[in-house]
Amino acid sequence: MFCVSLLFASALAAAPTGAPALVVWMLPAPPAAEWTKLAERETGPADHRSWPDITLSPEPVTSADETRTGALATVFKDGSARWEEFESESGVARALAAAVEPIEVLSGAIERDALIAALLWEGAGITRSYPEGLFSSLQDTSAFRVTIAGKSVVRPWLDAIALDPKRVYARAEFPDGQAFAKVQSLQAEMALLPRGHLVVDVLPPGMVVVLDGTPLAEGARDAELAPGHHYAHVMVGGQVAERMEFDVAASDTVPLRSLVSPEELAAGGTAVQNGSADVPADVATGVRSLAGRGGGAPRVFLASIDAKGKPRVVAFGGGAVVVKKRPVTFQIVAELGGGVIESNGFSGRAGQQELTYQFGGSLGFELGIYNAALYGSADLALSPAAQMAFGVDGGTTPEDNQQTSAYVRPNGGIGVYLPRPLPGKVWFLLGGNYGWFAPSSMGPGVKLSVGIPLQEEGGTWLRITVDGYRGTQMAGFPQEGTATSMASLRIGFGSLL
Repeated sequence: MFCVSLLFASALAAAPTGAPALVVWMLPAPPAAEWTKLAERETGPADHRSWPDITLSPEPVTSADETRTGALATVFKDGSARWEEFESESGVARALAAAVEPIEVLSGAIERDALIAALLWEGAGITRSYPEGLFSSLQDTSAFRVTIAGKSVVRPWLDAIALDPKRVYARAEFPDGQAFAKVQSLQAEMALLPRGHLVVDVLPPGMVVVLDGTPLAEGARDAELAPGHHYAHVMVGGQVAERMEFDVAASDTVPLRSLVSPEELAAGGTAVQNGSADVPADVATGVRSLAGRGGGAPRVFLASIDAKGKPRVVAFGGGAVVVKKRPVTFQIVAELGGGVIESNGFSGRAGQQELTYQFGGSLGFELGIYNAALYGSADLALSPAAQMAFGVDGGTTPEDNQQTSAYVRPNGGIGVYLPRPLPGKVWFLLGGNYGWFAPSSMGPGVKLSVGIPLQEEGGTWLRITVDGYRGTQMAGFPQEGTATSMASLRIGFGSLL
């Protein structure tokens, strides 16, 4: 019992503990549990993903985004405090422009309103610093102006209006009444221009487009855009993905394209059902992006459902190997070890029972049919400290009474695997057998083996075997009917053919 416990502990300690595989299903939504269980028979434990996970790469809000937003608030506060200082307006405007430029994402209305406030004061500061007639021609103001419909306008004011075209401004939002009046006039002019459009590809269910801090209705395929600078991203499971910044002129069309379209997903599913990983390029790119997000190099599989409703799995990368369903396994076995022999038939012992040590090895095979096993082996045991006669009882010639310390035990038996010996898996075999213990004994035996894979997906195992035998001396041999027992602990290798 101690030996059995030791074997189990050794197997568990040595079993591979690699990271789960990644299975990407060519399906619009995560697969049913029954499909994932069937797939894992071929992939091992796995993390299962689907179309939403390969459509867009996540770009979550980070501490860097928060730092940029905080810096803008600080610059705005400092600029407001310095506004009345002599000739401070240009410096305030340029400081605000520098703080606005790094902003990449507007998560909601709070961030949008803070950006609009900064843009309003930036525009006011730059226009107040230069004569109105020179603003549209000076090189020094080129970064603060843009041409829309043939007219030069103040860029920060245009961008503020673009973020919320229907906003009703209040005088308190501006540092002076002149800026307030000019923004109202520009807003009225821009309202007369044709709108641009953000065109959205079909996205997986649950994905929401956020335009300038405002979520669009789920499934929306088109959104109007006022001329100016815009921000867009997609929310996937509460996480930001596919950040975009873009400038829009009147009547412009801007696409927000998903990486993997429904048509490409369907084409990928067809390829997998045909046993191929040759999927569309966008699908392959999305899968590689997903695989790389964990910082490792997992085994990656692609999966789909065939016309009969059964999952089909193909290897994609990272050392992935699909384990074929093998109802029959055939293993060649070689082991070395030792143990003890106890017998009443040792020469010169006058029929007394004696225990002695032995060492040797075993060559054999195991034929597995699902979890059942047929096995056979030829075991050799050497006992230098004791011998047995292999002549006949009462023999008179030297040939009748020769002695040996080498015992050959050909045997065969049946057993059960728990689980089956599939590549990369730890398995156990418990079996019973019957054989001849040469030179003069015959009887049953029992064997317990454990196989520990040498490679994660390989078909070669380190084997540890506990073997026991108990037989009786055959008729016509010395000490007929007396018992001989042997126990062995052997270590070796087994390999699938």
